[in-house]
Amino acid sequence: MGTVAALARRGHEVTLLMPQGAQDASLTPADLRVYFQVEGDFALVQRPSRWAGDALVRTLLWLRQVFSDAELNGADLLYSRIPAMLGLGSLPPIPFATDHYRPWPDDLPVIRPLVRWTARQSKCLGFIVHSAYAGRAYERVGVDPAKILVAHNGVESADRPPPQKDAARTALGLPQDRATAVYAGRVNAKKGLDQLLALADLRPDILFLLVGSEGDGPIEAEARSRINVQIVPWQSPEALPVWLAAADVLLVPTSRDPLERYGNCVMSLKLFSYLAAGRPILAPEAPDTAELLRHRHNALLVPPGDPAAGAAALDQILSEPDLARHLSERARQAASDLTWDRRAEKIEAFIATRQSSHRL
Repeated sequence: MGTVAALARRGHEVTLLMPQGAQDASLTPADLRVYFQVEGDFALVQRPSRWAGDALVRTLLWLRQVFSDAELNGADLLYSRIPAMLGLGSLPPIPFATDHYRPWPDDLPVIRPLVRWTARQSKCLGFIVHSAYAGRAYERVGVDPAKILVAHNGVESADRPPPQKDAARTALGLPQDRATAVYAGRVNAKKGLDQLLALADLRPDILFLLVGSEGDGPIEAEARSRINVQIVPWQSPEALPVWLAAADVLLVPTSRDPLERYGNCVMSLKLFSYLAAGRPILAPEAPDTAELLRHRHNALLVPPGDPAAGAAALDQILSEPDLARHLSERARQAASDLTWDRRAEKIEAFIATRQSSHRL
């Protein structure tokens, strides 16, 4: 939604075409703008899916449905985030670009020939990826680098100063005088949160807030046995900044499992919110986040799977105000160029170049 809204703000006529679920019948663009806290005059068209059954088959058939949709008449570009587009070659009726955060050729080697074939089709203008880490996976299977754009995700605006920590804690009913570490994201076992619970065991005097629970899973169950860990329900984009502002330290789980074992977290969105929050960040050394996080510049990085190293780094941030201030300031500086508007600008220039090549 950040990219959709930002492209619309840049003057492009953008129509969001999406399936219509049972609960989406009355959804409007205004609803999406409010929910995602974005601004931009885009259109919304919903089509009931004619298909049911397996998710992959349903997705492929939905794309087939999209390809014949009247909304594509007169459109210059089909811009998709559906991974199946990587293997559909020349089937789309108009030029297309596809936007991904995963290094799919590494994750699913069986699709490599399809990715190469699709990339070579004249209608394929290119692949937009959220990290250089993902982009290299496409290059390794033979995709022309000229057809790959690395465009990091972002935040709606980095100009607005984050809330003050004291005010945030007052608003949330949190203690002012207790060191507080915050994780914001999905609360489940695939996010490496076992490492945060182990870190909490080593530092019982620190309050750990895990923000983003959507139910009562194994992490929630384990957290209940720890008096210094508080589970917080999932927060809307509008509410989340206050929780981040209340932190002394923002935590990225010091684990590579999300990236390497579960394949569900490459340069996650929370990282950009963390940078914009202007709080010290504690994170693992990892190949994807290394593009944005630099040790002792805008974050403290520790070896993954080492709670003791994480505890030592946490102590350092809490006991060295100058270091904490330095990390916070550099985080905000990094966020200044990581906005959805900046991403849309890069995509716009990339698509224009690729369209020129397509017409030659």
